[in-house]
Amino acid sequence: MGTSKTAETRIDIFIRLIGAIFLILGILLAYFTATTSIVPQISPIYYLVSIICMISGLVALISRFE
Repeated sequence: MGTSKTAETRIDIFIRLIGAIFLILGILLAYFTATTSIVPQISPIYYLVSIICMISGLVALISRFE
């Protein structure tokens, strides 16, 4: 039983790490989209992608593996 608990802990840490990476990626993408001069018709697409990354990162940080 000890090895299954260790495997669950490792998977939980891995999922949270991926969630943190996605959250940081979304924040950076939104920041760089806001600070660069790009065509205004394209910027909502980048904001949408950054919001999707941030939401998936938050869900991964909040979720629990059982």
